[in-house]
Parts: sequence; structure tokens; C-alpha cells
Amino acid sequence: MPDFRCAAVVLAAGASTRLGHPKQLVRIDGESLLHRTARLALEAGCSPVYVVLGFEAERMTSELAGLPVETVFNSAWQEGMGSSLRAGMQALLRPEPHPQAVLLLVCDQPRLTAQHLRTLLKLQTAVPADGKIAITASFYAQRQGVPAVFSGSLFSELLAASGDRGARDLIRAHAAEVEGIPWPAGELDLDRPEDLTTIER
Repeated sequence: MPDFRCAAVVLAAGASTRLGHPKQLVRIDGESLLHRTARLALEAGCSPVYVVLGFEAERMTSELAGLPVETVFNSAWQEGMGSSLRAGMQALLRPEPHPQAVLLLVCDQPRLTAQHLRTLLKLQTAVPADGKIAITASFYAQRQGVPAVFSGSLFSELLAASGDRGARDLIRAHAAEVEGIPWPAGELDLDRPEDLTTIER
């Protein structure tokens, strides 16, 4: 599918209350996780890339300087990740033509690589003509989750996200249409202060 075009939505609106300070601003080799996640989406070939912000949005925007991404402000970010997903999809669907798929990412996965994202995208382009595989997801911690690529057939369901109901609920609801890629590195996410020690090692 040479004309395959996949957009990306980076969900980065939360306040990281369990961590105690914004995980988006945690730095690896001098680069914030927010900047790094958006950069990897671009390097994987996604276009356009939307970054959904909420908590301290102005501060977060400065972290994205130099990257050709579009920022989306979610005024309802305190309602949970579902509200950010909805805001990102609303922005994605405004311009025409729509992409064939969307890659959903969060910015608390410090071991993410562009190569893993490319693998997800490559698998999505190989979806059979009968369309039975609608989602290519990362498999870690004995479950399937983000980063994940969702075909255009699911855009309306992504757009209907609300509250704290995010992509994982949709992956679960369409379990028979999911192709998973093992990604052991995804088991490390950044939720608690002790996770920072693991990243630093």
C-alpha cells in the first residue's frame, strides 16, 4: 500500500499525580520524554503528528520546539485519558483527506524506539483485504496496549472516547481483530518515583 498514510496522536495531557511531577518532562540523555515520543512518531513516518496537552500546556509546548507537530489543548484533561483521545481524534478528522490509520502513543514508555513503531506500521499495511485485523498493538505485561495502530474503520469509536476510557478498552472490545507484536520493553512505564531509578540505570 504505497499511499498508506498514518497519523499519530500522542496523549500527554495528564498531571502525573502518582509520580509527583510531570512525567512528560523527565529527561533521558537530555531530551524530555514528551519531545522524545513526538520525535519517534515522526521518525517512524507518521504524518501529521498531534500532541494532546492539558496540564501546564504552555510549559509542555516549549518542550516541542523544533518538531513539526500540531498541539491540541484538551480543556477537559482532568476527566482522564479518554477525553484526550477524543480531543486528538477531533483534530485529526478536521482536515481532508483523512489518514488510513492512526498511531496512539503515551509518553511514559522510556524504552520506546522508532523501530518498534515502524514494525507496528508495517504490520498494519499488511492487513488483508477482508479487513479482519483492525488494530496492531504492542504486547507486554501479558496484555495488549499502546503504542497501537488503529485502522480508519475504528475512527468513530476512538472519537466517542470519554472520561478515563482510553484505547485499551477499544483493544479489548475488538480482541478478535487485534494483531499483537511482542514488546517486552513496554513493561517499564513511568508511574512511580521508584521507576525513575530503573530508567537512570
